[in-house]
Amino acid sequence: MNAKILLVKEKLKDIDTIEGMVKESGFKVLFSSDVDSIGLAQGFNEGPNLIVCHYSQREFFTKKRGTHIPIILIADANEKIILSASSSHKISYLHQPFSKDVLNAIIDLLISAED
Repeated sequence: MNAKILLVKEKLKDIDTIEGMVKESGFKVLFSSDVDSIGLAQGFNEGPNLIVCHYSQREFFTKKRGTHIPIILIADANEKIILSASSSHKISYLHQPFSKDVLNAIIDLLISAED
């Protein structure tokens, strides 16, 4: 699968590791430095199949951005994640650290479930 992953760097720790995992699995990585950047608009123009961002950005992508692109929300090991009660988005939650196999399984699941 030749999917494009929009990787939002803002607040994500170990971004280089996450980027390496995604690229090693054969996905194209589109970058944005933060949610208010020009890079984000450019990334959306390239038609990403999936968004990977920090957990704190969930509101931006589910409400403000209005997109229905599947999302992987990543939190640090010591951060609490509160799962949304209802959402029309395909969302997965991950705590760091995680393995490439876990990330790939979630990417495959979310992308294969695209409408």
